[in-house]
Parts: sequence; structure tokens; C-alpha cells
Amino acid sequence: MKDFNFVSPTKIYFGANKEQLIGQICDERGYKRVYIVIGQGSIKRNGLLDRVLASLNSKNVKYQILEGVRPNPTIVLCHKGIEEARKFVPSMILAIGGGSVIDTAKNIAVGYFYDGDSFDFNLHKAKPTNALPIGVILTISASGSELSNSCVIQDDEKQVKKGFNDDLVRPVFAIENPELTYSVSKVQTAYGIVDIMMHTLERYFNPSSKDEPADGFAEVLLRSVVKAAKVVIDNPTDYDSRATLMLMSSLSHNGLTSIGKDSLLYVHQLEHAVSGLYPEVVHAAGLAVLFPAWAKYYVTYDTDKFNSLAKNVFDLNKESKLENAKAGIEEIEKLFASLDMPKSFKDLGIMEPDIKKLVNLITNNGERVIKHPKKDMDEEVLTTILNSCL
Repeated sequence: MKDFNFVSPTKIYFGANKEQLIGQICDERGYKRVYIVIGQGSIKRNGLLDRVLASLNSKNVKYQILEGVRPNPTIVLCHKGIEEARKFVPSMILAIGGGSVIDTAKNIAVGYFYDGDSFDFNLHKAKPTNALPIGVILTISASGSELSNSCVIQDDEKQVKKGFNDDLVRPVFAIENPELTYSVSKVQTAYGIVDIMMHTLERYFNPSSKDEPADGFAEVLLRSVVKAAKVVIDNPTDYDSRATLMLMSSLSHNGLTSIGKDSLLYVHQLEHAVSGLYPEVVHAAGLAVLFPAWAKYYVTYDTDKFNSLAKNVFDLNKESKLENAKAGIEEIEKLFASLDMPKSFKDLGIMEPDIKKLVNLITNNGERVIKHPKKDMDEEVLTTILNSCL
């Protein structure tokens, strides 16, 4: 185990109807002016926004709303939010939604105090020095952004999707009511399941010492998600399964499953290039295509770890380690297939992917490789993996 610093400061208010506490929470914390960030209207239609505003009004909390956050959130809306927030002068930002809404709120929170372009943080040209406090009312179990220090934003003009990590953008609280996810569609629920698994799996495949605690956390989390996934797809109002997915979403991305080890997300870097170049691609859908391709390439280089995954998550015990490892990958593919996830670029709507451009985006035009302890992901490796997704 490596030395580490671990922080997870977000207070979770978990349970039915907890969103009705938002006025009280803001009042107790002294947040009297709240800048609210929302998506494209679903929380208006299902009444959640009305309940939130009524709770804020009951405590005389003033608010202003920014709406229209899309999947693969855009820096243009972040710029608009920063400009509006500076005029409104909020004491906090409240994100009501999932990862895209939360990440938009995070960029606004740090951009509020920054004189330059807030996308500079995502391009790693600048590091945040201050941020408005962020609160979350979670409406989908997926990205884990509600507890993470990560913020991923898209620049359509540059065709670039990049993320940065800083503890300044960890939310100070998250309200998690599993019942708010009952109305999430089957496909969006499936995307969320993939996202939770990928945040966990990619950390799992970073180097570990023997009996690494983080790997144990990851295996338990993955087993819980797989079990809940098989229930919730057919029974979307099963409270316990929805609750499991919501909690596992949060724990998949707060650092717990990489505590004491590296946490490089290998496949995310490929997917960010794909949805950066093709913004119509849903993040989790891209991961569902790319992870099996990445796994099949690396299974012979990291057989022991893939074998451990097969044994400890899927209860597989074939005599050959390599065959068992490959069977574990097949179980993941079967689960994705049961969730109706895409299997190829064609399924993503990309008929003729520009593999060379994708490789250039991932490698900064050949200036970098993605380090891997068994075999670095250079241009040749990336080209092979991406071509296998055709």
C-alpha cells in the first residue's frame, strides 16, 4: 500500500423525502443566496424543482436558476453561469441532477473567482485557488460526481473534453433520495450502472500490493452493483436496489476504491476523446464499447488481476487462470448486453470513426503515452484497441 492523503468531506443526507430538507440545510449553514444549476427540464415536469423551491422559500433563501445543462456539459453554459452568478452574488451553488449538472456547477464554482477562461482548469493551464461551496440534490445514480473532486467539461469548438481534479470542488453536502431515481428511464439507469462499474473497475486495474484493501472495497462494490442491476432493470421501483446503486455511485468515485494506490482511469481517457470528437456519444455508452476492447487487449498482460476479478466478483473458477480471466470479461459483456448497451462504434452512431484523430487527441499529437505498468498505451496500442471497436 502506498502512502496517501484521503479526504471525503461531503455530508450525505440519505433517504426518502430528504430533498425537503434543503431549505433547513441552507439556513443552518448560512447559505441565504443560492445559485441553482439544473438540466433540461425533467425536474420541472416531475415536481422536484417545485418542492425544492418551496423548501428554500420557507427559510427565506433567495435563488436564481441556470437551466439547460446537457450530457457532455459544455463550457459555453459554464461561462454563462459564471457571468450570472457574479451578478447574483450567491453564497453557494446547488446542483440538482446528475454528473453533467454537478460538473457544470463545479466549473462555475471555481470560475467565479478566476479572471481567465474557466476551461483553463480543465486544460491544466491553471489551478483553482478558491471556490464557492457546492451542494447537490442527486437525481441519478451514475457519475459519482456528488462525492468526487473531479470536473469534466466539453469544449465543442475545440472538440476537446477534459477533466481536472481538485478538492475545492468536492460538494459540501449531497442529498440522496433513492425514490428520485424511480422515474429514471431504463436506458439512463443502464448508463448509470456502467458508469459506476467503470469508475470502480478502472481503479481496480491499477497496480496493487497483495491483499490490497482498496481492491477488496472495489470487489464488494462491484458485486453489489451487479446484483442490484439485475433487479432494478425489471423492477425500477425496488427501493433497496435503487438505494444500493445510489450509494455505490457515490463511493465509486470518492477515492475509497483507490485508497493507498494509484487511480489512473485508463479507459476514461479514451472515451473522453471519443465523446469530445463525437459529442452525441453518451459517456457511459462509449465506456461500454471501449472497456471490453481494452480488457481483451490487456488480459494477457495482467492475467492475475483479471482472474481475481472473475473469482471474487463473478464466482468463476476455471482451471486455467487465463481462461478464467477471459470468462470474467465475458460476464461483463453479458451484463452490458442485458442492459442493451452498444458494442461497437457503429452502435454508437459513428459509421466511420477517425481513428487517427482519436489517437492524436488521446496522445496530444504523439507527445504522450498513457503509462501502464504492464504495457504503456502508446499510439500502436491505442490504434489496435480502437480498431477492435469497429
